[in-house]
Amino acid sequence: MVRKTGSGSVRRSFVTSLLAWALMGALLLGVPSLAKAKGEPLADDPYSDSIALAWEDGTYLVDVSMEGGSGKASVSSPAKVSVKEGKAAAEIEWSSPNYDYMVVAGKTYLPINEGGNSVFLIPLLSIDEPFDVVGDTTAMSKPHEVAYRLAFDSASAVEAGSANALGNTFPLPVMVGCVAAVGGVLALLARKKQ
Repeated sequence: MVRKTGSGSVRRSFVTSLLAWALMGALLLGVPSLAKAKGEPLADDPYSDSIALAWEDGTYLVDVSMEGGSGKASVSSPAKVSVKEGKAAAEIEWSSPNYDYMVVAGKTYLPINEGGNSVFLIPLLSIDEPFDVVGDTTAMSKPHEVAYRLAFDSASAVEAGSANALGNTFPLPVMVGCVAAVGGVLALLARKKQ
């Protein structure tokens, strides 16, 4: 006896199979971080969870230090801190391309870049006081969540793109010394011509 199936159940079965395959493909290929993020909600706006800062809206360079982990990883300093409507978010650039998500204040943040070292935009939870974050690294045989503490130094903050932004990397005494040396060489050359 041949059993007839209605076209509705075949269609439902096909759609269910298609959705299952699409979900597996997205988890395996397109969105591996979502599968690993241990249930934390995916964040869409890092500014909503940040502290209020009495800084003008804009972009700043702020020294950041990191503790925790094995000591092999580091973050770039100074970090770019953006302030919008009194709330701040920080760009954290790891020394490795192997970080696939960060967890900050119970929310998961995915990288904002493709290629190169991993970069994340996370909420600034405090300034001048360390706060806890988690970075998931895929550099080991299996992905591992590693606990870190980040500390941002408000005294180091300079507006990005300003003349003061060079202050941390090219101090005034060095500039004065260079100008004096060039002036001395020019004076010697002028005397030799006479």
